[in-house]
Parts: sequence; C-alpha cells; structure tokens
Amino acid sequence: MKPPRSNRPSLAGMRSLCASVIGAVALLGCASNVSLQDSKPVQVRLIAMNDFHGNFVPPSTGNGGSMVLPNGGSGQKVTVGGAAYLATLVKKLRAENPNNILVAAGDDISASPFESMITHDEATVDILNTLGMEVSSVGNHEFDRGSAELLRIQNGGCFPASGTQGVVGADTCLINGTYPGAQFKYLAANVMVKATGKTLFPATYVKRFGSVSVGFVGLTFQGTPSAVSASGVAGLVFQEESAVINQHAAQLKAAGVNAVVVLIHQGGQTTASTVNDQTCPGFSGDIIPIADQLSADVDVIVSGHTHQEYVCKHAAKTAKKNILLTSTGYYGGAVSAIDLVLQPGKGLLSASANTVPVIRADVASNATLPSGFSAVAKDPAVDALVNKYKALSNALAGQGIGRITESLNRALMTVAGVTGRDETAEGPLGDVIADSYLDGVPGGADIAFTNPGGVRADLSYTAPGSVTYAALNTVEPFGNTLATLKLTGAQLLRLLEQQWEAPNHSAKTNPATRAVGRLLQPSRGLSYTYDNQQPAGRPAGQGQRIVPGTLKLNGIPIDPAKSYKIVTNAFLASGGDGFKVMSSG
Repeated sequence: MKPPRSNRPSLAGMRSLCASVIGAVALLGCASNVSLQDSKPVQVRLIAMNDFHGNFVPPSTGNGGSMVLPNGGSGQKVTVGGAAYLATLVKKLRAENPNNILVAAGDDISASPFESMITHDEATVDILNTLGMEVSSVGNHEFDRGSAELLRIQNGGCFPASGTQGVVGADTCLINGTYPGAQFKYLAANVMVKATGKTLFPATYVKRFGSVSVGFVGLTFQGTPSAVSASGVAGLVFQEESAVINQHAAQLKAAGVNAVVVLIHQGGQTTASTVNDQTCPGFSGDIIPIADQLSADVDVIVSGHTHQEYVCKHAAKTAKKNILLTSTGYYGGAVSAIDLVLQPGKGLLSASANTVPVIRADVASNATLPSGFSAVAKDPAVDALVNKYKALSNALAGQGIGRITESLNRALMTVAGVTGRDETAEGPLGDVIADSYLDGVPGGADIAFTNPGGVRADLSYTAPGSVTYAALNTVEPFGNTLATLKLTGAQLLRLLEQQWEAPNHSAKTNPATRAVGRLLQPSRGLSYTYDNQQPAGRPAGQGQRIVPGTLKLNGIPIDPAKSYKIVTNAFLASGGDGFKVMSSG
C-alpha cells in the first residue's frame, strides 16, 4: 500500500487559484475573491500523540499505564493504554469532527516492549497504519538502529537476514511475507544527510480541510547525537531547532496555509498533580528556549521526549503571542485533542486542547469516573492485530532465564500522581545492571556504569520470582553491547561532574524535588558525595559538585594519576547522553 500523499499545492496551482478562484481553498493573496461559503470558519481537529515506543500491549500501571484524573482534592488514578483501546478513542474523536488528522511527535518506535522489538518494530508500524496515523516527526529513538533501518521502516522491505534474525514470517515481513512500510510520513526538517545536503525525510507536510489547510513542520532535538549511539546518527547533521522551524513556517505561510503546527521531539514538564491542568504550574524544560525564538508564523507546538503530560499556552518572546503547547505523556496512555478554528484569508482564529486519557473500560466504568472523562472498550480489529503479534513472541517471551527474590526498581518519582523513572537519582535496578556489566566483561574491570535513561522499566517480583526474557528486554530494550575503556582518576572525576554540567543539567528534572542532571548508575564499590548547593549547568570541565576527597573505590581514595578500567554499554562509551569523557578513554 502506498503511503498517503501530501495535499501540498504547487506554486503554479496557487497562482491559478488566485487568477481564477478555482477549487475549495483560497490563498491569502486572493481572499477578496473568496465566495461567502468558502470564507466561513472551519473547525479542524488534530489528534496528537508522542513517545508511543511500540507499546501496543497495555503497559503496566507502574510504567506508563496509569494517569490521575482531577476529582476533588485527591484526584483519581485510572488504568490507561493499549492500542486496541486507543483505536476506539481515536475513532470517537474523529467522529466528533470529520476534519481531523492523527499526528505524532516522535519516538513512535524503538525502546519498545518485547512484542514489538522482536518484529523490529514492524508490528508497531502495522498498528499505527491501522489507526490511520498520517504524519510524525522523527524522535531520537527512531535513530537507535541507524538511518538505513529507519528508511526501511518508512519505505518497506524485509529486515536484512543475519544469523537468527531477518527470517521472513518469523521476525520480519509478517504481512503475507511482506513489510509495506509506514503509511504515515516521517518528517525531519533539521536532520541533514552529509553526503547530499538534503533532509533525511521531508521537512513539511500540508493537509487540506475543505477551504483551509494546515502546514506541519516536523523535527527532533538538535542534541539527538548525544542521546543515540554514534552508529545510529552516522552521516547525519542535526541543526538548531528554532531557525529551521522559522524558515519552514514562513514558507508554509507564504504558500497559503492557514495555520502552522510544529511536531517536535523535545519537551518540558510541569508540577501538576493531575491530568489536563491547564494552569501549567511550574512549566520548565528545553522546549521553552526553542518556543521563545519562534516567529509569529507558528501557531501550535505538539511536543514530546520528556514523557510528561501538559497543555500550556506559552507566551513566546519573539512571536509576542501565546503558542499552544501539548504533550500526552508516553506509551499511548493518552492523546491530545487539539481544536483549531481557521478562516480563509484570516488564518487561525482560535486554538484549544485537552488531554484525553485512554481509559480502559475493562478496568473502569463511566459511572465511577469524574465528569468529562469516559472509558473505552477494545476495537476488535486492532485487538486481533495485537493478539497476533503477542502470539508471535509468546514462546520466547515466557522463557525463564533467572530469578529474583524481591522487586528491583529504578529511581522513581511521582509527577501528576503517576510514578515514573527519575534520572536525577540512583536506583537499585540501575546498580544491579552496572554490577552485571562488571561481572560480565571478560577479564573483569574496576568500575561499571549504565545510563539511567537506558533502564526503561522496573523488574517486579511475582512468586516464585522467575525472570523472563521478555521482562529483561522491557528493562533494557536497546540491544547494546559492552565496551571497555581506560580513564585516569582525574578523568573519572570529570566524567562524574558531567552528570550536572551543561547540557545534562537541563536534560532531566524531578519537578517534585527540583533535582536536576542525569545520574550515572554505578557498580558496587564506587562511592562519592556530591553537593546540590553547588551550581549546575557549568560548562564542560568546570563542574564542582563532587565533594573533594569523597571519590573512592572500595573505600580507597581514587588516585588522579592512576588508570582505571571502565566497562559500560556501547552507547555511553561513544559519549552518549553528554558524557564526552567516555569517548576520550
């Protein structure tokens, strides 16, 4: 099946429209010739999501599968997520306004649960195709397996055969021996291919709704190379976000679109305790300086990456107007219903949005929900697809490969009543993973680290404590290999200071504690004390949070001149997540 084509008009077609007033959509330059019928306001609905990460099976309540609804002072926690329920909700929202489009702000795939990972995310793409996804920006995780694989995800074709992988009908090309590719369009306005000087995917997409049109600019954050293994972004350049957005927004407005919507894989967070708190308390994050530099051509920003939920009106400094900003959270637990009123010749008249949780009707009844919220049942067709892909993975997924006697959790924080990982802190599961690196490398090592963002789920204990292949894949889904390097004690100190130096100081935040930074999860024996009163965000090499004399290995002070063998995953070893000292070892 061919992917949907953009309804983008040619420049020649635009001139023809102005000259003869042919067609339903009038350009701003010929607004005076528009018929009375075609000049009426048009209501358009955007149904937006972000950070799905292949979670077509309902996620656990402790890992993206719950949200807290406003219901008096305490709020009400509900169970959310799952593609079969999401499909029903999307159909409901579409039925409320025929002028609609389903869009996403990146990380649709990768860092996925076992059921999707085992199909190289082809299962997720098949389900998103079925939902009617039309356009999505790329996110950093789209590049986890490199640009060639991402192009395959878009354009189709079987996963290359290698060893036990790439077997048609087993882990790839599962639709009658084929994989047709994504029917939705990926956008990558700021991702340039060095060899050609062109964008990896188109920068923009235009959708027509009768007499009006909406233009989309899609991109990921400029720092994507620091969040992905070097092999994943080889041959690519990631440009600064705001300048790219402004360039394409101006072109879209000049071409006659009535509104410009940015799909960007970058975001923020609030301190809200419930879903859809549009007072947007304590809004912060890396999306703000980007939004502040945008021109008045931009009307709406659909954001992601931070796995937080919000609907905010941001007073953008350069645009000198409020820009609507949305994010749904993560793992398909909610969508944003964004309603625009557009008028030919005048553009955007109004923009509003609500976060709509995907509340599962098998867990909650409408009678028990607060006013304004409703539960949805499974869509039978999508449920059948989900079950098909679950069946493919069942044999390997349930294979026991270890045992635990208690739950092993990440560092956790609670935002909007929902518990998720806290990358600003150390957690037991991260420590155990680092210990496994230490024990698993041939010849041993002195110290091991893993990155907190790579620990994607908790390892929960259920009697008798068997740990399955699928559970471990959900915890660490990236398929990283181990790498060893040598660092002096002085370099080790600088590495640890990079946890709070720029850019990591703003990469992750705990809204409840206001802690910042990205804390490496260390192996046994390494200890140090850090001072939160020392400023974060200093330039590389200038951080001073580690208290002098406290950095020790097995109780012995680290010698600045001594060389230590470090083991970590290939992502960190290449300088990922801003830990550039690693790549110098």
